[in-house]
Amino acid sequence: MKYGSIEYQYAAPIARSLVEDAEFRRWVLSKSKFSSSSDARILHKEMQAYRKNPTAEWWRFYFTEGCRCLGCSGKETDILAMFEDDGGSRRFAIHFEIKQPKDKFKADGVQARGYPLRAECWVDKPPPKVLPHHDASTGIFFSEGKRAEYAPHLDNFQTKITFEEIEREFPHLAEWAR
Repeated sequence: MKYGSIEYQYAAPIARSLVEDAEFRRWVLSKSKFSSSSDARILHKEMQAYRKNPTAEWWRFYFTEGCRCLGCSGKETDILAMFEDDGGSRRFAIHFEIKQPKDKFKADGVQARGYPLRAECWVDKPPPKVLPHHDASTGIFFSEGKRAEYAPHLDNFQTKITFEEIEREFPHLAEWAR
């Protein structure tokens, strides 16, 4: 089984639940810097339409080669989720990294450091297939058993959620645990 397929087993149910499960979406947002907007609407349909690629999933494969900054150049956001609150007057994004339990960060830290740089860059100048937005943050979904190993990288992610937390709070969506 390829790495990407293992990552997908974790990422797909999370992305799907952000759309289909309002309680899960509020829970995730409540753990972010956007906690005061935990009832924000997810813009999955708008993201899909803006991409103009009917075969691409709304949340996956967001990157740009048009910007060569340290956050963008050759780097990808695993789950990009955009939200809208205040009657449509404010859009914000969370760039999520998915670290499945057998995955590692490279010792150089470039991948993790790229997330906040990319989030900030895309607020100022979103790539052509990314909805314009006013603010952004970062998050990571990972296994509690990797916390010590990932410690040098975790400060790059404002929202930290473990798969085990999801399994406890939302067992119906933790498809990877079955």
